Amino acid sequence: MADNTSPQWQIKAEQILSCNCDYGCPCNFNALPTYDNCEALLAYRITKGNFGDVNLDGVTFAWGLWWPKAIHMGDGVGKTYVDKKATAEQVKAIEEITSGKHGGGVFTIFPSTFSKTLPTEVTNIDFNFNEYDAWFTVEGAGEARLEHIVNEKTGANFKGEVILPNGINYKHSQVASATWHWNADQYSLNHVKKHGSTSISTYTNEGCIA
Repeated sequence: MADNTSPQWQIKAEQILSCNCDYGCPCNFNALPTYDNCEALLAYRITKGNFGDVNLDGVTFAWGLWWPKAIHMGDGVGKTYVDKKATAEQVKAIEEITSGKHGGGVFTIFPSTFSKTLPTEVTNIDFNFNEYDAWFTVEGAGEARLEHIVNEKTGANFKGEVILPNGINYKHSQVASATWHWNADQYSLNHVKKHGSTSISTYTNEGCIA
């Protein structure tokens, strides 16, 4: 929860998420991660938003995340990337949102588990949103490419959704297969056909509200 001195803010954003868990990601259901630790690369494109007086319409940003165990066990690392088209004021606003100081559900809870926050990087971010076949690239750092999960027997595309009425990052998402990588500092992650999701969510000081 944000404190009383936090600027009022709200963003509606398309989100593309990739992590190292198997499809569905047990972390969504208060279970431990598939492979004992959590790794993720997410990107957001704000369709409408503001942080105080700063307009954030059209800003794209990404978040590289790593934890040695489950998220709630702490010692995590986070790094924010903001697309070069953003102004200096918009970059600062995104840094503030991802700092954990101003509410926003996932934007407070994840940073509260970090032991290290790497410096923000301004770079080119390409972002292509689609319910199941989505992708983004963060120049010099990584990319995620999502596609339909495919039935290994029939070859048919699988469609699945996750609904989380109390979700901190989204309330409703489409589940996909994600192949992704992220490199920053001493962290070098590379995953093939792991959990991916897409969603459209609204965040405010009070959390993920839609």
